[in-house]
Amino acid sequence: MKLAELEPRWWAFDNTGPRVGLTFICPCCKGTPRETRLGVVFHHKGREVIEDAYIHAHEDAKFIWTEDGEIVDQVTITPSIDASKNGHWHGFITAGHIS
Repeated sequence: MKLAELEPRWWAFDNTGPRVGLTFICPCCKGTPRETRLGVVFHHKGREVIEDAYIHAHEDAKFIWTEDGEIVDQVTITPSIDASKNGHWHGFITAGHIS
């Protein structure tokens, strides 16, 4: 499945701040009455220290992922995204694909 099929949305804390997250519909419950959006907060390679400080100042983020790619069809996010504790998807986003 492609990430683009899950209605992805980039987000930032404000209009002038860096893009620090991505939300998308959970692949496991897409199209069901339980359809839920999942979200991750990330930093970009080479800017971890600056962006992590910014993220922690604006959001109570336990985990911060690394995002590589500017276009949804090409984005890779590491490590895996694990929402299984809440009954949702656990997997990878690699080059715009969900696995």
